Amino acid sequence: MTNKVFERITDGLVKNGTINAEDKEIYEYGLKNITAMALNIVTTLIIGFIFGMVLQSVLFMGAYIPLRSYAGGVHARTPLRCYMISVIITIFVLLGIKYMPNNDMLILSFIFIFGSVLFIFAPIGDENKPLDEIEIKVFKKRTRIIFFAEIVLIGLFWALGYTWIVLCMTISIVIAGLMIIARIIREVILKR
Repeated sequence: MTNKVFERITDGLVKNGTINAEDKEIYEYGLKNITAMALNIVTTLIIGFIFGMVLQSVLFMGAYIPLRSYAGGVHARTPLRCYMISVIITIFVLLGIKYMPNNDMLILSFIFIFGSVLFIFAPIGDENKPLDEIEIKVFKKRTRIIFFAEIVLIGLFWALGYTWIVLCMTISIVIAGLMIIARIIREVILKR
């Protein structure tokens, strides 16, 4: 959808008195974000269906979205780029879940390495999504709570023998950590 479509929708809402004119930009922004999120969720489910891994894609999203929302990291410069990167990540995640060896040491290593990245560096802003001091403090706490909750769930599912769920959740931690590493690389090495 183009920006014009969102403008027309919010103009209509203002005309019929549903929203105030001064709130138009807020609603337009919200509509864009809701549409983008819905498109990403539907696309992820379609990719999951194509791979025969709908449950895995849902579990990955359920673990990844809360972490990513608060941990931050690199962000694409345009919504289209963000969407394309999300599609590519989803494909690689499902391939990783499908073909990653069920090796306890590998899973523990991933959790330790990328969990450490989340614990030490999160949250990290981006020029496309900067964070103020209050957001940094709040997001750091929320990232750690979500991370530890996921660790508890991973331990529980591991003990119950649901290693496919453990893999889905572990890969969400890996991808969230990689997003932070990518932002650090962009900031430090490329000076951007």
